[in-house]
Amino acid sequence: MIRGVMKRTFFYLALLSGIFAGVMVPTALADESPAPKTEKKVKKGDKPAVRAAIEDIEFLTDDKPSKKAKYYIYLHSASWCGPCKALMPEIVKEYKKMKKKKVEIILIGHDKTPDAAVAYLEHYEAGFPGVLATSPDAKKLPGITAPNGIPAATIVNADGKVLYSGHGKGALDWKKICKPEKKKK
Repeated sequence: MIRGVMKRTFFYLALLSGIFAGVMVPTALADESPAPKTEKKVKKGDKPAVRAAIEDIEFLTDDKPSKKAKYYIYLHSASWCGPCKALMPEIVKEYKKMKKKKVEIILIGHDKTPDAAVAYLEHYEAGFPGVLATSPDAKKLPGITAPNGIPAATIVNADGKVLYSGHGKGALDWKKICKPEKKKK
């Protein structure tokens, strides 16, 4: 009797370990290469780094990021990720407010195919552009970092200076993070 209980207990523990390992492994597939240096001095008249980069990027949908944005949020997310899907409706709702304040979101899709990433954006009627995380275009974005897991967000100013990097819910704190920088006297 006790042996049977112990066998079942070990079986369920092994099963749970496998489930958690299966959930965690795909989130760790992001490129672990260091982010490109973007802290170069911007000369007067130079185009901000993010705005210059987005001109050369082929996005997954016809939605293009605003070239007039002062802040950009790189949202690492995927259609197969439960926490990502739970967060997405809140992000889409906030996006309408963000656009008015010159804050732009770019999905960094961790789906395996472009079609899956496009379907994910369309399902939530996101209205913001996306690029696959595995695409060379994603690596062109100044300030982009590889997340430890998803959902994750990185908020940068137009010059690519990282203002926030962490959990995807941090994107919902954009009002606190995307404040006008005070000019030095």
